Amino acid sequence: MLQQGHFKVITQGVTVRVITVERYFKVVHAIAHRKYYRNWMTKAGAAMPWICGVCFVLIPTIGTTRVVSGTCQRMAVWPNQAMASVSAFFLRFTLQVVW
Repeated sequence: MLQQGHFKVITQGVTVRVITVERYFKVVHAIAHRKYYRNWMTKAGAAMPWICGVCFVLIPTIGTTRVVSGTCQRMAVWPNQAMASVSAFFLRFTLQVVW
């Protein structure tokens, strides 16, 4: 079952990785960084965590949330069992990689 903090955890993890990769190239490959790094890369790096969070958490949640007997069932109503199992596996794998 999806917890409320998964979006936050995924975006934080991706943010840390984007900053780490950018700093690694800036320090280890300084000449290539000065030669090839452009402003659009910073903007893409800032947008990437939000895009990943929306794609991995919000879109599946919006499509599979229903109100059943007066309670909100998040990610509980799937078109078939295969989609539910793939989503659960992918979300667990993503959270393990991020954490």
